[in-house]
Amino acid sequence: MFRRPSLALTLFLVAVFAVALLLALLMNREEEPPVARTQIAMGTMIEIQVRGLSRDRADAAITAAFAEVRRVDMLFSTYKTHGPVWRLNHSRDTIIQVPDEVHALLRRCDTLWRASGGAFDAAIEPLVRAWGFDGETPAVPSAEALAAARAHSGWAHVSIADHRQIRKKPDAAVNFGAIAKGYAVDRAVAVLMRHGAHDALVNAGGEIRATGGDWQVGIQHPRSPSEMLAVVELHGRAIATSGDYEQYFVVDGSRYHHIFDPATGRPATRCQSVSVIADDDMTADAMATAVFVMGPERGMDFLTHSPDIEALIVDADGMQHSTPGFARYRMR
Repeated sequence: MFRRPSLALTLFLVAVFAVALLLALLMNREEEPPVARTQIAMGTMIEIQVRGLSRDRADAAITAAFAEVRRVDMLFSTYKTHGPVWRLNHSRDTIIQVPDEVHALLRRCDTLWRASGGAFDAAIEPLVRAWGFDGETPAVPSAEALAAARAHSGWAHVSIADHRQIRKKPDAAVNFGAIAKGYAVDRAVAVLMRHGAHDALVNAGGEIRATGGDWQVGIQHPRSPSEMLAVVELHGRAIATSGDYEQYFVVDGSRYHHIFDPATGRPATRCQSVSVIADDDMTADAMATAVFVMGPERGMDFLTHSPDIEALIVDADGMQHSTPGFARYRMR
């Protein structure tokens, strides 16, 4: 889900990215500083850094990459009324035709849903609306509202047809919040490379992909915003983090966040954060959400069947769990 950021959120994102940019510059202080720019898109701050090109060429590459992010945002946004996903979600038809790119990502969502045993589910937009995370005032829904949202949520209400067609029940609706930012990062990196930027980093609110040099990035501590849980060197790969600290509210001491367990219709409770390293950011983004929903035990078992993917899990008690290969990327 990508909402228009409020002024408070915008100021917060600016502050966070200022710290992140300073960290990146300090980590690479012996090299020529990268050309870096930030913009707000997809409900978060997007940061792009390029090394090894003249400023003019780097600026041209970054401008093109930001244009690609905005294109992806328009394509997969749930609130932009001229976009194909908004039309898909609000259509009462049971067979809807969508653009090739949307159809391809829906097929990928179908594969991930099956592989994760339902932990990754892109058809939870009714739950997003019921909990108010599509707006500025999220709140605990009534039992009746939650039951109604659950009745219309879930990938079982959606199926992929041929010829760019999607079958869905009239009240079913999709939300690409757990995969589209990663996809946008991948698309931005592809554009950068076409413009000759082969040493670059794209960061969309914690969904990060690097190409080329020894880019190091920090993983935020889920309970201490100013503290890094770990610093990793990506070696040309991608990392994505799902956490209960990104969008949340607290009622009577209980934290309610935007990562839902499709089985209950409520926020998943087994983790504080999950960071996943993969070859592409779309996969890292989706897998981080799936493992967050699964929790540490089931999640670690799931990851053993994905040998090319590494992860760092912080469980609900703050304990860390990592795949054996994560240590290859961890600097501290």
